[in-house]
Amino acid sequence: MRKFLCGVVAGWCILATACVQRVLESAPVHNVPREVPEKYQAIYRDIDAEIDRQLPLIPLPWGQKKTGTAFGVELLVANSNRGEALLTGQVLNATALPLDRLKALGVQSVSLSLQYPVLTRSHPQTPQYREFYRGVAAEIRKRGLMIVAEMGSAFREPEFSQIGADYRGLKRDKFGAGLREMAEAVIADIRPDFLTILSEPDTQTRNTGLSFSPAEFAATIIQVIKDLDHPGVKLGAGAGSWVSIDYFKALAAIPELDYIDFHIYPVQYGFASDRVLKAAEAARAKGKRVSIGEAWLYKVLGRELTHIAPVEAFGRDVFSFWQPLDENFIQLVVNLARTIDAEFCSFFWMEHFYSYLDYTAETSQLSYDQLKRMINRRAWENIEKGTLSATGRKFKDLIKR
Repeated sequence: MRKFLCGVVAGWCILATACVQRVLESAPVHNVPREVPEKYQAIYRDIDAEIDRQLPLIPLPWGQKKTGTAFGVELLVANSNRGEALLTGQVLNATALPLDRLKALGVQSVSLSLQYPVLTRSHPQTPQYREFYRGVAAEIRKRGLMIVAEMGSAFREPEFSQIGADYRGLKRDKFGAGLREMAEAVIADIRPDFLTILSEPDTQTRNTGLSFSPAEFAATIIQVIKDLDHPGVKLGAGAGSWVSIDYFKALAAIPELDYIDFHIYPVQYGFASDRVLKAAEAARAKGKRVSIGEAWLYKVLGRELTHIAPVEAFGRDVFSFWQPLDENFIQLVVNLARTIDAEFCSFFWMEHFYSYLDYTAETSQLSYDQLKRMINRRAWENIEKGTLSATGRKFKDLIKR
C-alpha cells in the first residue's frame, strides 16, 4: 500500500501555484466524459486541467531518444503490509505468473515494500519473512529484472496493513536502529540494485508519531547507513513531491547516499512537474542520481489534500471512468522520469494495468475492502489471460526501449 499524503503546507501550495500559473494560463478546458458521476466531475475537471498545464513543463530534451530509466511497478502481492498472509507458501508461488506478465509488459524493474519492524531481530517471524523475500528475489532475478527495495513503517489503518505494529512509545533512535537491521537483512537476502532507506517523512510521522524535520529525517538516514556494507547496492532516500524542498536538500548533503528518490501522487500545485524538477536540480548539484520510487494519480481536489481520509481517496482509484486521467498521468511521469534521467521509475497500483471496475449503483455503495477484493479478483483473471487494460497498453507503449 502506498504512503499517505498528509501535512501539505499551505505556503508551499501558494508558491507552487504561482509557478504553475506562469505556464499556459489559457489552457483549454476539456469536456468531462458523460460516464463520470456528478459527484466526481469537479475532481476530474481539476485534475485534467492540471495535467494539461503541466505537460509542457516537461520538455522532451532527448528528442524522443530513450534514456536509461528502468521503468517498473510495485509487486503488490509481496508488499509486507500484507503481514502473515505472505508466509503461507501460496503467495510465493503466486508471484510467478504476475512476474511473467510484467516481463511481457516490458518492465525493467520490480519494487518491494518492506515495513518496520519486519526483518528486525526482535520480530518473532523474521526468519519466515526473510525466507519469503529470498524466494521472491530469486523469482525476480530469474526474469532478468532489477530489484528496488524500499523500507518504511506500517500503516495504522487495518485496510492498508495487517502487520499489527504498535509504535506507541517508539523513540527515533530505536526506529533508526531497526531500519539498520532491516537494511542489513535486505542487502544480505534480497541483494537489490537499489535500496531506498526511507521516504515520505510526513508519512513516517503519521505512522509512528515521531517528528521528522528535514534535519531529523537526515539524521535518521545517517544513523542507518553509517559504515553500512552494501556491495553492489546503491543507497537512496527521499520524500513526496508535496513536501518542502528542504528535505531534498538535507538528503542531498549526505555523502553516503547514491540517489534521491521522489514519490509522486497529487498533480496540483506543480507537484508532478515543477516541484520535482527543482528537487532534482538540488540533488544533481550535490552529485546525486535521482529516481521516482512511487507514482500514481491521487484523485482529489486541491483543497482536499490536507484533510481527506486516505481510505476515501484510494477507494476512488478502482473506477474505470478515471482511466483517461491515469493514462495522461503516466505520460506525464514517464516524460518527467526521462527528463530528469531517473535511475528507475515505479508505478504503484499495478492491478489497473489489467482491470478497473465500472461505477454502478452497486459498486458505489461498497466499502474500500469490498472494492479492493473485487478489483484484485478482476485483475487476477486478466493477468491469467494476459489481458491488459487501456492503461496497461498505454504504459507498455510508453516504456518501449
